[in-house]
Amino acid sequence: MTVTNTKLFFALLLTLALINSPAFAGGVGYINYDKVISEYLFAKSSNREIENKGKEIQKFLEQKELEFNKLETPLQKKKFEVSVQSELKTKEQAFNDFKQKREEAVYTRIHAVSEKIRVNKGFDAILDERSVFSGGTDITDELIKTLNSGGGIN
Repeated sequence: MTVTNTKLFFALLLTLALINSPAFAGGVGYINYDKVISEYLFAKSSNREIENKGKEIQKFLEQKELEFNKLETPLQKKKFEVSVQSELKTKEQAFNDFKQKREEAVYTRIHAVSEKIRVNKGFDAILDERSVFSGGTDITDELIKTLNSGGGIN
């Protein structure tokens, strides 16, 4: 082999290696995450539960305001405020913990099912549609359908 042929041969090998590398293997899928959240039944029920817990705190505050207005002395009002602040802090922490766990559960399920779809379709990655300017395959509807049918997630 001549030097030119050797260079050409190695250039061809390099090109074939790049084309067959994982970076070019399967393409990219993408989802509309907002649509998934709005149509995924578990996400919708989780959001309702979070809203209901928030309303419980609001009702608690309204009830405490009524009780406060019935108190007569400044000392009674001060003691009441301190106890309500403590109770409210506990309720808010419980609410925030509940909300975080629910949001994590929703995200984890979406991620697990999108990962199954990614592997099944041979995609290199699944992105949010806002990060895709051109190309890729929209799997939003497939993801929602799989999630709502159970999608192998308990």
